[in-house]
Amino acid sequence: MKKWRKFVNSKYFYLTLSFLIALWIYWSVSLPSIGSTRSSTNNSTMNANETATEQVKLQVNSDSENYFITGYPKQVKVKLEGPAALLTATKNTHNFTVYIDLHNLGVGHHRVLVRQNGLNHDLKYSIKPRYVDVDIEPKAQRVFPVQAEYDSKNVDSGYIAGDASVSPQVVQVVGARSEVQRISQVVARATLPKNTSSNFHQEVLLQALDVQGRTLSVVINPQTARVKVSVTVPSKKVAIKLIPKNNNYNKNYNLISDVKTVRIYARKKVLNQINELEIPVDVSKLDNKDSKVVTINQTKFDIIDSSPRTIKVYLKSDSDQSVSD
Repeated sequence: MKKWRKFVNSKYFYLTLSFLIALWIYWSVSLPSIGSTRSSTNNSTMNANETATEQVKLQVNSDSENYFITGYPKQVKVKLEGPAALLTATKNTHNFTVYIDLHNLGVGHHRVLVRQNGLNHDLKYSIKPRYVDVDIEPKAQRVFPVQAEYDSKNVDSGYIAGDASVSPQVVQVVGARSEVQRISQVVARATLPKNTSSNFHQEVLLQALDVQGRTLSVVINPQTARVKVSVTVPSKKVAIKLIPKNNNYNKNYNLISDVKTVRIYARKKVLNQINELEIPVDVSKLDNKDSKVVTINQTKFDIIDSSPRTIKVYLKSDSDQSVSD
């Protein structure tokens, strides 16, 4: 106890106490600074600049009622640079426009500056291309009939392709006067698959062509049309001849039907080989009171269809006379 009192009253005690107080003051001042530094670092990271490139539709401000504009790109690239949060918001909302203003320009070829509207002032930007070329011409519009076209070589051999029909039959064409005046026809070209053997329908993009078949730069309304190509099977009307089949008892069968002629549908090559259609009739279970329905296209495998499709066959008499008699 005496030693402790002696130490407390000594200069070493006061030196140690002063050191501890100084150390406490140092930590009290330094710790908030460290926290502030970390916070500042976080804020700095959040506010760090980033870059992004966006494809943006190019708007054209002009007298569209009287003039037709061509030559400009539909989209331009906009490179943006700025705080990450602001850049992300701009990319998500697309709350700015890129445009060219042609109101004070007359007919002819012009090189114009691409401008922007709506970008935040804290964002830096560059537009590529910075200038675009445009052609301003007087506007014209006309109504044209639509011509349907297709390659008949793709129709299956032996089938007949009729005239193609198209809907709508007329369209409105708008464009520069010089282009509209060059239009020779508006066509709807259908692409038939090879060996087409049935009616064909297709929605096709319309084209305005000059006399040399070159596509012209105009706007067609509507842009598409529906083409229908009628593909039919050739037909032929022929007489029928009823032939007994499965005549196990060698009887004479006099087969009759109310139908004397039928129209058969088949490829041309098949039709050319048929002048009279032989129809086999199974008589193994047929007697005087029976009749049998025969389906025409089942009598010959290469007949596709017939009209009528079936006939009723009767036995005229009950003669038991054998064939040998």
